[in-house]
Amino acid sequence: MNRNKIGVSILVLATLLIGMVLIPAASAQEGDKYSVTAEEAFKHANAHMISFIAADADFEEWNGAFIDPKPLELYDINGEKLYYQFSVYKDNNTIGKIYVCADKKLGHSVKAFEFNPKSFNATEAMIKSIEIAKNKYPTGEIKSTIMVVYSYPSIGAMTVVKDKNTGNEYRIFVDAYSLDIVEDETATETEPGVWSIYEHRLKNGVEEHLKEWQESDQLTK
Repeated sequence: MNRNKIGVSILVLATLLIGMVLIPAASAQEGDKYSVTAEEAFKHANAHMISFIAADADFEEWNGAFIDPKPLELYDINGEKLYYQFSVYKDNNTIGKIYVCADKKLGHSVKAFEFNPKSFNATEAMIKSIEIAKNKYPTGEIKSTIMVVYSYPSIGAMTVVKDKNTGNEYRIFVDAYSLDIVEDETATETEPGVWSIYEHRLKNGVEEHLKEWQESDQLTK
């Protein structure tokens, strides 16, 4: 296959990924009074960046930078939308990332700032996870593929495939940076694996987290 055909194939598959993954995932969030829209998250990202540039010398390099309003959506391994990952640009270079919570129950709106981030290709990671799922379960049905935080702060792609004979569903995880398979086993202090930061955060209660979100929201007023 020549280079042009490869490029077209990837473009077509990427388009299918958008239709198959992002739309159903967004629909699942409708009606949730605690969910945060991308537009609302963008306001929080901007407000916090401006505040930190003014008050923290570590953010001096970010003076004059701007945030891409179109974030990468990151999900928890349980399927809940977790964060919006915004890219920060200056002089046509990515100098940082801002992670904004996609659910008010998670607490303060801005989860983390990242300086001089290492890049990854989300589409490439999702394609890889689908390929592995199809090879491992050739008669299975691909149910979804999303970008997830599989073991905070590690990011990867997760494909859910359903066995047509048994009805069982299986998850395939691929690390976003290395494209290596991550076993669907609970992570421990000594063994890699996956765990839900969403469930971990909610164990500490919801009311206090909602108050923290309200505090963060005041910065956007």
